[in-house]
Amino acid sequence: MKHFVALAAVMAAGLSFAAPASAQSDPRYSSPDQERARFEAARDRFDREYRIFQQAADRYAQYSDWLAHAPPPPRIDIRDEGDYEPSRYYRPGSSERVLSADDRVYRGQDGRYYCKRPDGTTGLIVGAAAGGLFGNVISSRHSGTVGTLLGAIAGGAIGNSIDRNNQMNNQDVRCR
Repeated sequence: MKHFVALAAVMAAGLSFAAPASAQSDPRYSSPDQERARFEAARDRFDREYRIFQQAADRYAQYSDWLAHAPPPPRIDIRDEGDYEPSRYYRPGSSERVLSADDRVYRGQDGRYYCKRPDGTTGLIVGAAAGGLFGNVISSRHSGTVGTLLGAIAGGAIGNSIDRNNQMNNQDVRCR
């Protein structure tokens, strides 16, 4: 029995090596006409795809040539607010204020000139944050929240007034 199993194992191993060799001699795979036809079909497919690629490359080259001679894009101001009408934001009794280098002047639909004025929001935010921190630090241990809130309110009011006052102290040009 032992010899039979060993002989069967050797025969199975031998057949597994012989299978690829027998497949190569199969007439389905070794016909020169079929090999040539398969090669020509692959070559034709490659040629078609290469022509499509060349056409796309030519279209791209024509487009990039057009871009090279295209006029430059118009200059756009990133601060432009196309529909800004300044007369909507001014009250009849608005006081004069001094222009700074960062201010922008607009001509309204009524023919008058207006300047877009900052509203002190930056000072309000910075003052509220600093006041909240300061209020939390100086408040007693049990009322940290109350100290933070009161400090933020006071700091916001002070920061807003300082920001507006700094805008008024420049003495160059006045705007209404």
